[in-house]
Amino acid sequence: MHTRVVIADDHLPVLASVGAAVAATGATVVARARSPDELLAALHELPCDLLVCDYAMPVDAQVDGIEMVHRIRSQWPELPVIMLTTMSNGVILRALLESGVRGLIDKAAPALELHAAIRAVEQGDNVVSPSFTEAIAGYAAHLDEPVLWREIARMFERGRSTSEIAAMLGVPVSCVERHKLASTVGGGEDTPKSESQRHPREPHR
Repeated sequence: MHTRVVIADDHLPVLASVGAAVAATGATVVARARSPDELLAALHELPCDLLVCDYAMPVDAQVDGIEMVHRIRSQWPELPVIMLTTMSNGVILRALLESGVRGLIDKAAPALELHAAIRAVEQGDNVVSPSFTEAIAGYAAHLDEPVLWREIARMFERGRSTSEIAAMLGVPVSCVERHKLASTVGGGEDTPKSESQRHPREPHR
């Protein structure tokens, strides 16, 4: 029996190349989605054995990004997920793996890497692009990157609590609270000030 695969990406050329990579493994694409809404509808309507999904798609639904992953994992816990992303933030990449994503593939990688990842996940293995391993290992250095703070801001906008956001991202509650405070005090700045910005050092004399 052929592996049935749902693929999702908001860019048609990427969707086409992902479909080609899936077909090259002998698997069958049973649905293509270009938004979180379309993806969730396809998963509800069609049985599948594997999901290959873009991390960031147009926000036309109740969820996107890390929240979309958690929704999928909660409703289809046995469904293997390969996530495609250009994300380089170690905190978010680590959170995706801890949520149960089985494959984490750099969208800039050659098509052969996705092909190999599909084969590996079909056999029960987990796969991470080599380009992501250093960022994941050093995730603590990525806590002040704008992309992470924008992700946190979106979660707050959707009514998530500080503790829920911290749990989803695998970061301390104090980290999320610092963003919330910085956004409030700083008039909506994207990122909190670094330690050196908050407490400038005296110049050497």
